[in-house]
Amino acid sequence: MAEARVFITKFSNEAQFRVFLVDYESQEKNAQLISPGKLVQYASEANVRVFIVNYENEAQIKITRGHFPK
Repeated sequence: MAEARVFITKFSNEAQFRVFLVDYESQEKNAQLISPGKLVQYASEANVRVFIVNYENEAQIKITRGHFPK
């Protein structure tokens, strides 16, 4: 899979995936969907749109801050 171009949306209904940031690699789930990747500034540049959630049980992807695209 090519490197993901990730855009963070302001609203959950605009996102393809909901993401929760975890502290340990052992907690990661589906992280390969956006890592490795690059964070982009505009939705038109992205091939993946994500929304950061506050609760782990709402997330489809769990990823560490170190693996989250920059």
